[in-house]
Amino acid sequence: MPSQEVRVQARVHAPLDKVFAFFADHERFATLLGGSCRRIKEGQGDPNGLGSVRSIGPGPLAFEETIVTFEPNRRIEYSVTRGSPIKNHLGTIDFRAEDDVTVVDYVIRFDGKLPFTGGLIAKLLRTAWNKSSPRVLAQLER
Repeated sequence: MPSQEVRVQARVHAPLDKVFAFFADHERFATLLGGSCRRIKEGQGDPNGLGSVRSIGPGPLAFEETIVTFEPNRRIEYSVTRGSPIKNHLGTIDFRAEDDVTVVDYVIRFDGKLPFTGGLIAKLLRTAWNKSSPRVLAQLER
């Protein structure tokens, strides 16, 4: 079991299908953590679906994530498959509707490749989420 876990939850006042579509879109998803990315391989049946690959980060610092589970309006799972200072990675995003709110449960599990780096990376991820996601999700609610 990976040694680091970042767990966040968001309550978005928008329809489930709209929230899922936002999180599934690679370029838009990266804005939740203040980053940018681009799709480098299309998925099966959906360009951002199962098997799609996104590149995150600039130039030589870029790493790749592959979508390993894609259940529309329910779940997205992805794993780092190339580059990155982490290993044993799995990101899981679950979606559910509660009245007029979409609840998003997002968990990132991983190990740092180098000793003592995992905790720092987890802290950076939490900070990035807390800084960027409220603004981005508020725009989604409009």
